[in-house]
Amino acid sequence: MTANELSKSEKKDSIIYGVAVGFLTIIFSVISVYYTKIADSYGNLFVVSTILKLLGAIVVPVGFVYLLKVKIGSLWTFSKALKSIYIVLAASIIVSSVGVTLFQKVIAPKETIEAGYQNLMNLKIEDMEASGATEEEIDQQLVVIEQDRDFAFTKISFQNVVPPMFISLLLNFVFALVLAFLFRSHVKKTS
Repeated sequence: MTANELSKSEKKDSIIYGVAVGFLTIIFSVISVYYTKIADSYGNLFVVSTILKLLGAIVVPVGFVYLLKVKIGSLWTFSKALKSIYIVLAASIIVSSVGVTLFQKVIAPKETIEAGYQNLMNLKIEDMEASGATEEEIDQQLVVIEQDRDFAFTKISFQNVVPPMFISLLLNFVFALVLAFLFRSHVKKTS
């Protein structure tokens, strides 16, 4: 085995950490759905949803990558770091995509999802009216929210689960490159 190859235990640890990140992302999504239903202002909703998205998409994955690097403890070349990190991100995307889809389309009560979207629309209208938006601008925003709501109520299918997952996998490869660059072990060249 070369210095750039992952051992079975390193692959296993990366998958386990990725599954953990995926489950945490599902939890953040569930919190977001229920908070959207009870939010009392668009500003609060925006802040809470942004924090939850940052936690799920950046903070938690970076934290688990750091923990993985500490656990592995050996020399983490760029190649080895990239492979490990991408396994973590890919596992988390697969788990969270499937989990969030199942939650929204099967587990969560439809009334909760509908109430969340209705509250979101009401808060968006209030916020835009307070900022002096025109009726046309408000209608454009409501159309976007209604399209999102309609998608949330579609049945589970290959078309609405797999393509978004693959897009996330591609985008997260770039994220894995950045993290691998940041978390790699610095190797000093000897002459």
